[in-house]
Amino acid sequence: MNKRNLFLDFWKYLAAIGVILVHIKFPGPAGETLSAFGSGGVLLFALISGYACYGESEEASKKILRRLKRNGVITVITLAIYVLFSFFLMSSTGQFDQWKNGFCSPVSYLRMIVLGDFEFFYAAPLWYLVAIIYCYIIFYFLIRNNLKRVIYFLLPVTTLLRIAVSFYISLPGTDWHLRNNFIAGVLPLMCIGYVIADQKEKLDKLSVAFLISVSIVSALAMIITVNFQVFGINISQPFTILCVTSLFMTGIKKPEWYISKPVAYLGQKDTLYIYLSHAIVILVMSYLINIFPVSEDLKSLILPVLSVIVSVLLARLLSIVLPPAKKTTFTTPEST
Repeated sequence: MNKRNLFLDFWKYLAAIGVILVHIKFPGPAGETLSAFGSGGVLLFALISGYACYGESEEASKKILRRLKRNGVITVITLAIYVLFSFFLMSSTGQFDQWKNGFCSPVSYLRMIVLGDFEFFYAAPLWYLVAIIYCYIIFYFLIRNNLKRVIYFLLPVTTLLRIAVSFYISLPGTDWHLRNNFIAGVLPLMCIGYVIADQKEKLDKLSVAFLISVSIVSALAMIITVNFQVFGINISQPFTILCVTSLFMTGIKKPEWYISKPVAYLGQKDTLYIYLSHAIVILVMSYLINIFPVSEDLKSLILPVLSVIVSVLLARLLSIVLPPAKKTTFTTPEST
């Protein structure tokens, strides 16, 4: 029987909520800070995925293949839902030609395949689903062919690429899809997660107190660099990676350290549904709130709160109605 990692279940749930606050920010420094923490949510998901890829070549490759097939099915279903949703929404608002032109443009498909750009039909967060599929294919090939050393080579190269691209896209007029794709967005963190699993015995020598201290210090550095940029460049990315990685390593050492067991339970059951549905929720909430004569300042405060509440409630409903999502299971190292 697999033993749940309640620590990571707890933080996965908060990470999913954080992702919502990336796509619908609160105003001011508080909004920028919460958005920075929210961006770390995707990093945590990728770390967990990379860690779970570790194992003996044949066994690990089979596990990766199962995850690849499962995520492929989830991606196809979710994309179909977003296509239908965008069709009805854009048709009802007189934007059907824009919707049709998007799907008829070869450039749209090229951006979807290469950059994970699904914005033209409101499915921006789904870049991660496609990126994780690409990364599972890479990991399957490398692990199946005993090329673990390539992962060690990719780790520093892709991590530096992510940091460099993060600096670049903080400049005005740049395209955030340059980072949020498989090679810069997910592969670096999956490599880190895999190496943490591979070097577990050595890394176990790091004390929990040290890891927590690194998490706190790097979180403070992230907050400062997000709100006080150097020459207009956001240099927070290295601190975000360090914060999330040290938090993840704490969870590996202390899986029973949950702050709230109910939240950890929700993290096990509802995280996936929050991530998949929140973009639709934000659009619907934006439409509904515009019906009322509310000032823009008040809307900017209410909309993020409403989006979080409705996304959480919808995810809870989906978890009850739909079959259990074994795909979200993360086990402790002892049970893998």
